[in-house]
Amino acid sequence: MSRRASAPFKAVLFDAYGTLLRNDDLVLVPRQIVADHGLSIPIEEVLRAWSELYHQTTQLEPFRTLREIEELNLSRLLRRLEIGVDATPYVELFFKVTTTVELYPETLDVLNALRHVRTAVLSNADLEHLAAWNFTLPVEFVLISENLRAYKPHRLAFQKALEHLDLLAHEVLHVGDSQVDGVKGAKEAGLAVAWVNRDGRPRRRDVPAPDFQVRDLRELPALVRPA
Repeated sequence: MSRRASAPFKAVLFDAYGTLLRNDDLVLVPRQIVADHGLSIPIEEVLRAWSELYHQTTQLEPFRTLREIEELNLSRLLRRLEIGVDATPYVELFFKVTTTVELYPETLDVLNALRHVRTAVLSNADLEHLAAWNFTLPVEFVLISENLRAYKPHRLAFQKALEHLDLLAHEVLHVGDSQVDGVKGAKEAGLAVAWVNRDGRPRRRDVPAPDFQVRDLRELPALVRPA
């Protein structure tokens, strides 16, 4: 489903996690916290509080890696829940979840079908995430936040990707599953956006409408015409 017909683009900039790659749901971390400490608070509330800390901390200076951010945020979350334990096991669980990944079944076929345009990846990730990939993506380059020293949705992350492509914002389509990091961030940076909504989530009212909405990557080749 899309809000507009196919459009000409010179490049497609992909998010990685939840878009090209899949891993276990991050809800495993708050679920483990609730189970370990017999909390009565709903798991969804713990997840929401943790997510809010993530979105806040990734946009603050000085830059921190995701490992540093999760060491800080999971410690804060435990204190907020009045749990006096070391956060390290939950930090390690976060990294176990986010470094155990596989490609979505359609990923390689779609990337190969998009050979008529340039393709690249922009991901909020540490070097240790990238080192865990046991596959090669047929894209021009992969940019991660630890190298860029910036996280999506900050405009700087998208600007750096545009600089690597040597293209203007309107010449690039961003494809991602996150409404904040992907849709909001890319739209504010001037890129068109295809929102990958695999599980039929409702659109957030505080996020701009995407140019396209797709259920999975197989819908992309029909939307992208070479400029």
